[in-house]
Amino acid sequence: MSIKVQLAVDMTCQSCVDDVTQVLSKVPGVDDISVTLADKHVVVTGSAGPSSLVTALKTSGRSAVVRGAGSTSSGNIGAAVCIFEEGRALANSATRGLARFVQVTEDTCFVDVSLSGIPDGLHGLAIHECGDLSSVPESCGAHWNPEGVEHAGRDSGHRGDLGNIEVRGGWGEMAFETDRFKVWEIIGRSMVVGAAADDLGQGQGAASKVDGGSGPGILAGVVARSAGLFENDKLVCACSGNTLWTEQRLVDQGHRL
Repeated sequence: MSIKVQLAVDMTCQSCVDDVTQVLSKVPGVDDISVTLADKHVVVTGSAGPSSLVTALKTSGRSAVVRGAGSTSSGNIGAAVCIFEEGRALANSATRGLARFVQVTEDTCFVDVSLSGIPDGLHGLAIHECGDLSSVPESCGAHWNPEGVEHAGRDSGHRGDLGNIEVRGGWGEMAFETDRFKVWEIIGRSMVVGAAADDLGQGQGAASKVDGGSGPGILAGVVARSAGLFENDKLVCACSGNTLWTEQRLVDQGHRL
């Protein structure tokens, strides 16, 4: 499945355009790149997730922010974002990553997740029933499970089961497609990252059939509606007056969004 990702990239000249194009062309899954220097605007088409595009640009020294994502064929069906923060009471915690959801067809949702600053290894990831972050993970409720089935992997367990994300060197990233939920079904719910690996329901203890033994939640966020493709053209944050790239650098340094 192919998606379009709209990026705001800090560029000042044609040399910048050439550099950005070269960097993005090396990302696996990129099929087409369109750059508009005057608007500092880049649109990438392909199967690459937004996180991999931003990571590639940051590695090259470029500041980039995702402004929207959508289907290449069906317009803006739906999009959402979840910003992960650490701690049980999240009022003063640091931002540790995000998940993006793009409804690319009426039946298929593209999911893109990136995490940082947590221990290396596998961590269970799930959508929970409630969007209450006052006392993570208890206030988030159980895994979202409208059919009342046992916990398993993301193809057959709870509809909120997303399997594991692997963190290496303090950074984790994954992207996949699913037909088990639609964007509008998960808005207002929470996503929780577990302290340990999810055994996908194959373990021996009772917890295996509940949450895969992934342990207490160490990151959490609420799934919120976000801009679709070409629905957000701002370059300056209305709250702070900073450019989007300055805001992103603050996030990268551990400040809350």
